[in-house]
Amino acid sequence: MEKKRILMVHNFYQIGGGEHTVFENEVKLLRDHGHTVILYTRSNDELKTSRLKMLLMPLTTIWSLRTYFEVRSLIRKENIQVVHCQNTFPLVSPSVYYAARSLKVPVVQTIHNFRLLCPCGTFYREGKICEACVACGSFRPALKHRCYRNSRVQTAVVAAMLKVHRALGTYRKINYIFLTEFNKSKFSGLLDIHGSNVFVKPNFVPSVCLPRKQELSPEFVFVGRLDRYKGISFLLEAWKTVPADYQLHIFGDGDLRDACETEARNQENIHFYGFCPQQQVFERLAESAALLFPSELYEGFPMLIGESFCLGVPLVCTMLGNHWDVVNQSGGGVGFPVGDAAAFRQALAEVLQGRERYSGCARAYYEKYLTEEQNYLVLRDVYERAKHIS
Repeated sequence: MEKKRILMVHNFYQIGGGEHTVFENEVKLLRDHGHTVILYTRSNDELKTSRLKMLLMPLTTIWSLRTYFEVRSLIRKENIQVVHCQNTFPLVSPSVYYAARSLKVPVVQTIHNFRLLCPCGTFYREGKICEACVACGSFRPALKHRCYRNSRVQTAVVAAMLKVHRALGTYRKINYIFLTEFNKSKFSGLLDIHGSNVFVKPNFVPSVCLPRKQELSPEFVFVGRLDRYKGISFLLEAWKTVPADYQLHIFGDGDLRDACETEARNQENIHFYGFCPQQQVFERLAESAALLFPSELYEGFPMLIGESFCLGVPLVCTMLGNHWDVVNQSGGGVGFPVGDAAAFRQALAEVLQGRERYSGCARAYYEKYLTEEQNYLVLRDVYERAKHIS
């Protein structure tokens, strides 16, 4: 099969995250399989270098003339056959799609968040899931509540970008990769999610090789940002009601670090490590009964879940969003309703009782969907089937 020449497009935020990791992983994956991959990247750090760029951002977020001409030039110079966008917000802008379309090159956009539907990209406001903008068909609720960075002006910029490109039909003229079926289902009002230009492909995770103990003690691990919406406040409070021999190991940093340190001092079965090297986290995770994922968000497709499944470690998670979709599909864990401490305790007991079954399902899901090789086969098929939509 022909090895395609791919332009991989990404807008880096000032603070790294999972999208950046996926971008780097897929570039390496494609190159390792013999594809020519050309990079077109922008960084939000650019805004620090020029006051003019900052002033013009409301306009360039909607349409970047620089992106349009630079991408057209790259496509011609490098004989690009597919343009694959990971993130275009805010500096790349949707003009990248038009640059490719003008030269009849298909565009693939991976959807990592809900930005096309929700200005803040999370469907989360004031401590709970919020889909008000989808429900009313406008962005008035987002403007009212200053959903993007607590700024009415910045929220208005994002809303204007979305409104303009919805009116132009921009989002119906490209191909999409969604990370889960749940992820895809949320876009049913914006796209034909059953169309031939829509694909589902989770993020892959490089293999993590660590031995898994046959007999595991009731030890559980939380890894992530120590913020309320990640469920850490709930977890600390709920842990006061679990059996005394249940051990909680917390890795991460964030606004609630002090609360975690305090609870670790006050409760013998809570152990706080702060931010640690990935290998140290994996070693503890491999010895645990389950990864705890009490997030109150829909989330994207956290790499941590794939890494946990690679180790054969099941998930105990909230029953919402993409993480619950993965658990439902894989059978690799147990869920509980957001904020329900009694159901959470029951989920812990259940995963302990059925640890072999849940562990096997987690590992099987990894081998079927999340390995590098399986992911490459799906990605290659997406590129073959991607079409230019005029």
